[in-house]
Amino acid sequence: MYRVEISQYGEPSEVADCAEVPDVGMPGTDEVVFDVLASPINPADLAFCAGVYRLKPSLPAVPGAECVGRITAVGSNVRLSLGDLVICLARENWAQRRRVAMSEVIALPKNIDVLQAAMLRINPPAAHLLLSDIVELSPGDWVVQNSANSAVGKLVIAMAGARGLRTVNVVRRAEVTHELKQLGADVCLIDCNDLPDRIRATIGPAAPKNWVWMPYRVARPGESLLR
Repeated sequence: MYRVEISQYGEPSEVADCAEVPDVGMPGTDEVVFDVLASPINPADLAFCAGVYRLKPSLPAVPGAECVGRITAVGSNVRLSLGDLVICLARENWAQRRRVAMSEVIALPKNIDVLQAAMLRINPPAAHLLLSDIVELSPGDWVVQNSANSAVGKLVIAMAGARGLRTVNVVRRAEVTHELKQLGADVCLIDCNDLPDRIRATIGPAAPKNWVWMPYRVARPGESLLR
């Protein structure tokens, strides 16, 4: 089988190679084997290859934070079936085949789009947690985020809209605002020195309940980031 390996840290296009390695073998009692169908290239994967990510394992190392696969073998204690689609919670997914613990996979609906499924593990949960784990939000509340045209930012817009939340979305380029509006963004603003004043003028007396900054900076209850 084949997988992508890096034998040194550096420019991803220069250090990532396709290596032929032994097959993963048959699963243990609580393991599954699956063929990798798709694996996205995340910024974190590129940082991993460059050696500037928070994880820096010994080399050679295999990148790939996300993937979707189809099960080809299961252990005797595994309640999944051959042919099931799964996403993998473990890393090292830029590979032709994986063998992991049953606890490291989540089964998916059979009719899900494979390419969309490959991107389920990181950004959608991040957006959900930003809207649910830090402050209590109710329909009508305002959420302010920057880097709003990032993958997480777009998901925040969609999830906020589904919950009846309103979003102020800060970007650096005016040309990206049209797409954000189509996704349901209530307000789009270009980043500037007087941004807090512009936010006040836009949303009026309503105080934002949640600020999402990339890297994430979220206001706690009673805290204001409008300096």
